[in-house]
Amino acid sequence: MKNIETKREREKRMVSQMIALYCRRNHHTSGALCPECAALNDYARARSEHCPFMETKTFCVNCRVHCYKPDMREKIRAVMRFSGPRMIFYHPVAAVRHVVETEREKKETGERKPMKLKRLFFLILGCVCLALGCVGIVLPVLPTVPFFLATVFCFANSSEKLHTWFLGTELYQKHLDSFVKKKGMTAQTKAGILMSVTLLMAVGFFLMLRKALYIPCTILAIVWLCHLVYFLFGVKTIKTECEEQI
Repeated sequence: MKNIETKREREKRMVSQMIALYCRRNHHTSGALCPECAALNDYARARSEHCPFMETKTFCVNCRVHCYKPDMREKIRAVMRFSGPRMIFYHPVAAVRHVVETEREKKETGERKPMKLKRLFFLILGCVCLALGCVGIVLPVLPTVPFFLATVFCFANSSEKLHTWFLGTELYQKHLDSFVKKKGMTAQTKAGILMSVTLLMAVGFFLMLRKALYIPCTILAIVWLCHLVYFLFGVKTIKTECEEQI
């Protein structure tokens, strides 16, 4: 009984997190939910609270019985489509645990063919690479482009939905689109990356230098030099659309 209630509370917490993310990004709220999303949240939590199949089905995605009203079903589907792929950014532990437990449940119930171990491995690896690439945006020691390229590869081999979603994100459009299509970056993109890398690394370099940490300073200088050589000589410089029209 305790395990069932734990599952129930976990499901309610997950759906509330997804609705909150959807409301914040689409209805531009901060803190409290808008009236529409608050009503959906109360309705979804009530459905989970009174679900008679919680012992055998942890998540609604694995349930054959659709207990939602038609209008609420469409609303929760919109929330799932939007928030599902983005949960890795805001609640990474819960997102990965949800995937693992859902696949385990599919295997136990035998209702749907469970995800193969290879696909599950690429899915988790893709989420990790995506998270590291995002960290690399603000922490230049980590290379953003290689991690995002790995994300594309992993999602392509694990989840068509996540792959399609990532190709449509601003992260992909800004950091990878021109690189993948034209095998290069514009001079402006290169300059922006190198300026942020140089600035942040310079701060770290001088802080460590003041503490006489010469070995870390040397490593940081080598990393910066590798970034410089890679972007100047390893990545092709392409023209912008305006430059091509001139």
